Amino acid sequence: MSYSPKYVPFDEIPIQIPDDYADNEKEAALEFAEASIELDLNEGKDIPGQALNNLGTYIRAAIKQKATCELAKGAEHPDDVSLSDLASGSGKEEYASDAFCERYDELVDKLRDAGVFGEDGPGDTSPFTFTTDNPTPRDEYQTDPVEEDSFNRYN
Repeated sequence: MSYSPKYVPFDEIPIQIPDDYADNEKEAALEFAEASIELDLNEGKDIPGQALNNLGTYIRAAIKQKATCELAKGAEHPDDVSLSDLASGSGKEEYASDAFCERYDELVDKLRDAGVFGEDGPGDTSPFTFTTDNPTPRDEYQTDPVEEDSFNRYN
């Protein structure tokens, strides 16, 4: 295996379905899941230690859900052995991928709402909003007029 998991060991996925997957399939699913959680919560950077200390259980649960979602999506046919115990009848693949993918989205939403990943929540527009009662430029920018003769762009 070339990928070293950061947050969840390989043997903890898949969840709630039989583990009939090859190591390389689990590796790819876990790599994608860990990258997804970092992208969804921390702009693609590693999850900070403070977040892991406070919400590590939720973060690991979300990663497991996403990895299992990716494994279940990879099923080639609803009668695939790895999905045979999930539901009776047709639509096993859709059930598996929808159930695990939706649970991942729910956990990510809860993690975002926790406020550990920065002050800017999903609905916060404070960096883009500026109000003032004086719309004119401040005086400090008007004190030094630029003389056109002294300007040399090569210096």
